[in-house]
Amino acid sequence: MYLNRIEEKMLSGEFGEVTKKAIEIIVKVGEVFGAERLIDIAHAHISGVSYFNIGDEGLELLVDLSQKGAKTRVYTTANPYSFAGLSLYNNEELNRKQIQITEALIKMGVDPNSFTCIPYTLRKPAIGEHLAWAESSAVIYANSVLGAFTNRESGITALMAALIGKTYDSGMHRIENRTASEEINIEFNINSILLASLLGLHIGRLTRGVPYIKAKYSIEKEAMLNLLLKNMLASIASTSSASMAILDGITPPNTYVIDSSIERIHIDEKELYQSIDNMLCKSDVLLLGCPHLTQEEMLMLLRDEYINIFKKHGISKIIVTVGANLNIRSAEISNIINKIRERHKINVEIMPGSCAIVSNLRLLNMTSVYTPHGKAIHYLYNLSGAKPCIIGV
Repeated sequence: MYLNRIEEKMLSGEFGEVTKKAIEIIVKVGEVFGAERLIDIAHAHISGVSYFNIGDEGLELLVDLSQKGAKTRVYTTANPYSFAGLSLYNNEELNRKQIQITEALIKMGVDPNSFTCIPYTLRKPAIGEHLAWAESSAVIYANSVLGAFTNRESGITALMAALIGKTYDSGMHRIENRTASEEINIEFNINSILLASLLGLHIGRLTRGVPYIKAKYSIEKEAMLNLLLKNMLASIASTSSASMAILDGITPPNTYVIDSSIERIHIDEKELYQSIDNMLCKSDVLLLGCPHLTQEEMLMLLRDEYINIFKKHGISKIIVTVGANLNIRSAEISNIINKIRERHKINVEIMPGSCAIVSNLRLLNMTSVYTPHGKAIHYLYNLSGAKPCIIGV
């Protein structure tokens, strides 16, 4: 791999032990993928920040790096932490270790107001901009909707890229690898989060790489379209290794390639409901925000028309996960929550900076959870121990 003068100095240790180790890792990974050089990045996003995911070994690594003076060289954000970061568990040691993880990341330069799976709401990447992101749902959104260029990094490689401000030039950073693998024609209007999610889960199982999706969306407003796209793309990334989908009329031009000879696949709505029998269960808890919701999306889903649907399902508690930057004590949010509690007798709990699927929900006495989100449907049971029950929102 060719390295420029500054990169050679990093590799030789002139910028310190941590920088040397970081560039060694990026170079070795890049060589495995055939990269011939490193490229500058504008934004790194780190995953694997839940104690339930990385355990004591991951905690020790992050604390050690922070104590050795590791500092990010570009704007850096991080994924949500577990509910232990909000001290929700009756286990002081567990809560303390989760907080240690976030403190170590912040000490290294991670934006303390991030801790979200939608980092593009904090800093919107420019078309063609190179990133090193590790959250699958954010990666596929950045490549597919925003026209940025990022691989689906691991938490470690994203952190190492943040420490040197560079990543390896291969994969989704190369236009030739952003070529459609098949054309998928959707023969129905996408009009709900659940439908978008089930479709995404199905496409993820079908695609051989980069699906080119032709679809129509029945929407009231721009925020709902974004919510449908977020959930469809996150679901595709959950059941596949896809880092990108080409969305007809949405993905910015000149950021992908379509070969006219690719296979054409048609999907009928009935196909999506063939494997949901085990998810037709019941719960009194609803999870919203996987991926995280923006304030506008959250307030949209807490309107009376949706609350009435939730009441019909016997829901008495709604958990909403959002980024750490959201002011959950604003007058607008407080008024909405109080109205729902008083008028509908439903308790709404907003969990900033956290994520349900990287939390142990059984320790919080949640054995089943309603959700319309495909990513949560796919990961909930194996990662958090709660059975997902689908709800048509």
